[in-house]
This record gives sequence, C-alpha cells and structure tokens, in this order.
Amino acid sequence: MRETGQEIQELIDLLKQAAQEMITKGPLSTLTNYDTCENLGVYLKETVTKLKQKKEIDAFELWGIFAPTSVWDDSGGSEELANKIFELIKKCFGDNLV
Repeated sequence: MRETGQEIQELIDLLKQAAQEMITKGPLSTLTNYDTCENLGVYLKETVTKLKQKKEIDAFELWGIFAPTSVWDDSGGSEELANKIFELIKKCFGDNLV
C-alpha cells in the first residue's frame, strides 16, 4: 500500500457516504452478487471498519465495485461519488490491483 493517512481518511469518509446511500435504497436489486443495495451498503460499512482498524481489505473487490459500469453503477449509485472513490482506490492500493 502506498496510501497516505489523509487519502485513507478521505476514502473512509466517502465509503461511509456510499454505504449510507446503498443502505437507504434497501431491498432494491443490485443485479450483482450482492443481491440488494442494502447488502452492498453493509459490505462497504465493514470495509470502513477494517480501514479504520488498519486491517487488510480486499482492494481488488473494492476496485471492482466502483470501476466504471460495474457494481456501483448497476446499483444506481451516485456517479460523482463513485468517481472520487475509484480514484482514491487506485492511489491507495494501485500496487495491489495489478
């Protein structure tokens, strides 16, 4: 990982927003293996907790959620939020995505 503390904190804050956005959508289908928006939101909350505790996360899975035309888009999430998160994931975990 080559992240800075500031970038990780920004990622945490944005992932919290993303989790809340999905949880609010509740049982709506994601058309993905998460099944519902709520399930996706719960996964994102779990990722936030791991990041706060400095535990390892599945950066590739997270990257796949926010990559253009992937899980986030299929779930009807905010494009602006996804773009910010996607860029931070690449900055923070780019070495793990190859």
